[in-house]
Amino acid sequence: MPIRNVIIVYKPSRECLELMKKYAIEFRKRGVRVDTIWVDELRRGGVDGYDIVVAMGGDGTLLRISWSLYKRLPIILPIPCGRRTVLYEELDKADPGYVVDCILAGRFFIDRVERLKALINNAEYYALNEVALISHDSGRVLHLDVSIETPFNKTRFRLESDGLLIATPTGSSAYSLSARGPLIETRLNTILFIPLNSVTLNITPMVLHPFSKINVGVHDYTNAFVDGKMVSMLPPSSTVLFRLCNNFLRIARIGEKRDLVKKVLESRVTRFL
Repeated sequence: MPIRNVIIVYKPSRECLELMKKYAIEFRKRGVRVDTIWVDELRRGGVDGYDIVVAMGGDGTLLRISWSLYKRLPIILPIPCGRRTVLYEELDKADPGYVVDCILAGRFFIDRVERLKALINNAEYYALNEVALISHDSGRVLHLDVSIETPFNKTRFRLESDGLLIATPTGSSAYSLSARGPLIETRLNTILFIPLNSVTLNITPMVLHPFSKINVGVHDYTNAFVDGKMVSMLPPSSTVLFRLCNNFLRIARIGEKRDLVKKVLESRVTRFL
């Protein structure tokens, strides 16, 4: 596939700004059109029409790009320039010219990263990490009716908790991990069900079949967050539907294997003052 136009979505920091300039120069030297945009200015559909989206920042930058993509899915090239970069290869010290040559010559492979589809207030959302349902009335317990249907089992129960996370394997290293969920290899096909501070102590985090369908009915005013961004306030008697989908992110990998456990745990070390 010929690559004719590229957009660099970058974190607004001095380090990322300098790195963005280097990559823009290398692409333009090779006859590729380059546009740039701050990640905070990115809107839904804002990178449609580009062959390559360069994500220059940390995990938050990649989440914002994922949030903007829902129809056309261009190839994403992640260049680390942040503190938490679980989904990134160690390319921050690589020669920009070498990386650009690899991309233009097709010397990379596509890592397809699954996303979670959620139907919230009749609108479709795609989550790279997780969807969180949190009580609108802070400090009050949320009452949820949960139905989980897999190809082999079906179960229904009432959950009383501060909230609920439905997460992807990629999201297992994010909010889910802070909520004492398991760390999952990102290439495993599965869905994570993580109650937040459950009052009902016999309900624990669950790892579900990838073909599972999860139906959550809310009894209280509930805020819905997709990858940390609030998307809706649900009134009582609302229903949210969850399942994995084939709306993959397509991430370009140069070829280096990542040490997932090391990257996750090192980024979460306590910083003493």
